[in-house]
Amino acid sequence: MKKYKTILSFFLTAFLFYFLLKDLDMVLFREYLFEGRSLLILSGVFFYLLSFAVRGLRWKLLTSHIGDFKVGELTMLTISGYAVNNIMPVRIGEFARAWVTGNRRKVSKTSVLASIFVERVFDGLTIAFLLFVILFIYPLPPNVKTLALFAFSFFMLLFLFIMFGTFSKIPEKILFSIRKKFKVLSFFVDVAEKFISGASSIKSPKAFFAVTFLSFFVWSMELVVYILISRAFGVEIPLVGYIFMLCAANLGMLAAPTPGGLAVFQAAIVYSLRFFAILYEKRMAVAVVLHMSQIIPVTILGLLWLWYHQISLSMIEKE
Repeated sequence: MKKYKTILSFFLTAFLFYFLLKDLDMVLFREYLFEGRSLLILSGVFFYLLSFAVRGLRWKLLTSHIGDFKVGELTMLTISGYAVNNIMPVRIGEFARAWVTGNRRKVSKTSVLASIFVERVFDGLTIAFLLFVILFIYPLPPNVKTLALFAFSFFMLLFLFIMFGTFSKIPEKILFSIRKKFKVLSFFVDVAEKFISGASSIKSPKAFFAVTFLSFFVWSMELVVYILISRAFGVEIPLVGYIFMLCAANLGMLAAPTPGGLAVFQAAIVYSLRFFAILYEKRMAVAVVLHMSQIIPVTILGLLWLWYHQISLSMIEKE
């Protein structure tokens, strides 16, 4: 199964890159690729890495009902999860983060995974909200409007599901009834209960607004990364253009089956910049450097942290 997943992921990546590169002027692309201003690119890398500290702080709030975690530890666990995502297909990094955290701190892995699920819903809802807002600012094509409405509705439904499980006793009563009548389903009921309790840390208005604020703060920092690296290549577009790039790339990455979202990320950036009359080769140069500036430092840091703690990728995949 492992071999087939790897082969399928490889062919899908190669297939997508074929369509991205088949009409590319490689000489012009190389010229644009090496004309990027290093200082702006390095500044983008710095802000991207810094955003993980904010993610760590937000995750601390979301895991407050599980245990007392340090922000630094959660930051590195998040980075290691991203590193695994960058190497392995189908977002295994989310499960790896839950497994490593559960093993290190002797807490429920399912509860940790539930907190990551809540984190991802906040991320998705924040991105979808930003995309939804710019629909009223910039004349985007109908298919983009449809995507924005679908994404916003999808993540809003997930958000409402979390809120319902957090503030209502009905799901607990239903699960209690199922466990009582169907003892064979006890394991699945236990898992469901842990997922429902995954958002219990945001029951208080103070915690809820803190997580919401930090979610917007995280994506504001990532927006700065997109602006800095785009401008490193002389791409200066309206603010809504950078927001559109951010939303398109990250919504695509959420469902990307390829390691690190390879090809999917590049396609999203190239497509986004098309609306601002940017030459195709320059768009591709921005897409490649923007993606590599995120993947390379995070993967190196994450793998070094896992190696230091004697956790191998084979152990993670097996679990």
